[in-house]
Amino acid sequence: MQGPILVLAVISLGLGVAVGLVITGVVIALDFKNADPAALRSALKEEYVRMISLAYEADGDVALAQRRIAALQLAHPAQTFADLIERERRSTNETTRQDALIHLGHALGYALPYTTLRPTPLPRRGAVITITVVATPMPRVLSFKLVEHKQLSCTDEPDTARLKFYVRDAAGRDLPNIAIEIRGKDTIETVYTGLKPEYGPGYADYQAAPGTYAVTILHSQTETISNLVIGAKPANCPADRGMTPRGWKLVFRQQE
Repeated sequence: MQGPILVLAVISLGLGVAVGLVITGVVIALDFKNADPAALRSALKEEYVRMISLAYEADGDVALAQRRIAALQLAHPAQTFADLIERERRSTNETTRQDALIHLGHALGYALPYTTLRPTPLPRRGAVITITVVATPMPRVLSFKLVEHKQLSCTDEPDTARLKFYVRDAAGRDLPNIAIEIRGKDTIETVYTGLKPEYGPGYADYQAAPGTYAVTILHSQTETISNLVIGAKPANCPADRGMTPRGWKLVFRQQE
């Protein structure tokens, strides 16, 4: 009796596995095509950062690289770059990817504390090893002052409420590639100047829902501007007479 029972058990097990594979592979299979980069696992995000850096090394398009990095929604992008650079330095003598990460990190304004160790090739066995320590200078931390702080009404923004930013150097010239963080009650977003060149290379904006916001320029010594209130769109804009805040214009100027 044990023989037939054993055969039936094996057949039942095989049928169960087959049915399970059909159900999971065909009936309820998940399709992850065109997934959002932000949904990638941490390891895949890091590999994506390496590829973005190599692409920037080839084309020099910092605005495109900014958009690609922003799409990953990294919790701490500067730390991610610093960690990847350190791993590249430790894992290989080939510096292509390390240099690409360094160049893009600096272009995005990240403070990257590191040194590059490059051993001089040995001319013969037993020769004294000479280590050249190349210290990369830390980028100067910028400082900005808020020089204009203006509330916008529904006359200024009749359709969509916006936070508008203008960032300029000490001479009054527009500064591109400046990261500005916007914090709302349940949101944290980052925008970059220069992505809307029709308004100037130092311009950025953010479409804001009703609520209260705080903004700061990242990677800089700049005060946080708080209590930026956005109200709901008035039913009758002329009758509102500018009472409801529908946006803010903030102009920052670099300090010497």
